[in-house]
Amino acid sequence: MGDTGDGSYATLYGYAWAGLLDRVERRFRLFQAQVPGEGPWPLHDSRGAEVAVWVEVEVPPLPHPVEEIRHLALAFDQAARHVVAYEREGEVWVRQWDPLSQSFVQRGPFPGVDPVLIQDATVGYYPPDSDVLLFHLSPDRTSLVMRVQRELYATPHTIQTFDQPVVLDQAVALPYQIELLGSLVSALDATGYVLRSEIYPVRVEDALGLASLSAPTTGDYIPIVVIVDLGMKGLGQATLTAPATGDYIPIVVIVDLGTEGIGSATLSAPATGSYVPIAVVQNLGTENLGAATLSAPTTGTYALVVVVVDLRGANYFPSGYEALGSATLSAPTTGSYELA
Repeated sequence: MGDTGDGSYATLYGYAWAGLLDRVERRFRLFQAQVPGEGPWPLHDSRGAEVAVWVEVEVPPLPHPVEEIRHLALAFDQAARHVVAYEREGEVWVRQWDPLSQSFVQRGPFPGVDPVLIQDATVGYYPPDSDVLLFHLSPDRTSLVMRVQRELYATPHTIQTFDQPVVLDQAVALPYQIELLGSLVSALDATGYVLRSEIYPVRVEDALGLASLSAPTTGDYIPIVVIVDLGMKGLGQATLTAPATGDYIPIVVIVDLGTEGIGSATLSAPATGSYVPIAVVQNLGTENLGAATLSAPTTGTYALVVVVVDLRGANYFPSGYEALGSATLSAPTTGSYELA
């Protein structure tokens, strides 16, 4: 702990840890999965978890008695130091590593209950721009609050309100999205809610020759985000294929093309269901967009299509000598076509 190594995602977040409140020994305990005789067990180890055992790592005690603590949460920051959050008597406390004092310090207390922690590098897979996020409920359990480590958790950001009291159970790191899970206080075993963050950017460091995103054959296809800074290269072909049935909700493609162009981009909607928004943003530099085709479903609702092309460079005025080759927006044959 505290060793960032090469700073890569695999080094910082590629190992298994577990924290618990030991009611018998009356202390907080931290464990790491290790392979006997080898060291820390990497999550990608092809031998599986059977080769690992839990080894305790000594950590300073928490400042409050264990019997007064509930809803323990654990994460690791960019410095490879553990962060602990917990509830005590209707207040939320956070312990984090302070690089200035070279010691663990307490943040809070903050009014609230049910704290959970998540390191969003495990969501966006990009440690340089990551942070530890704290989520908790307000004391009356009707508001969801987020706090950020880079703000020392001091600023509350209310991100959701509820019409009745709820509990917050866990935070889950999905690919490029945070998921929060909970239930209604009035029916803990029979109800549940799911909240999801906006999509984190997908980072592509090199030129993309061919991109293909295929959705399931049924169900809802909710978000796709592709962000590409191609520099001197181009995007040969990009194809986004929707499911045969269900809802196809948002697609965002942002391409900074530098001095090259995009050969073709095709966004195909499902045969039935709702096709809600598409946004294609191109910064074309000194080249052009060969062709862009946005096809709507044959039935259902086609709510919004936005195509933005930045042609403001000096070479485009007064009449310009570069252009958008072609752009076609096809509406459904039935249903409503609200805005394009």
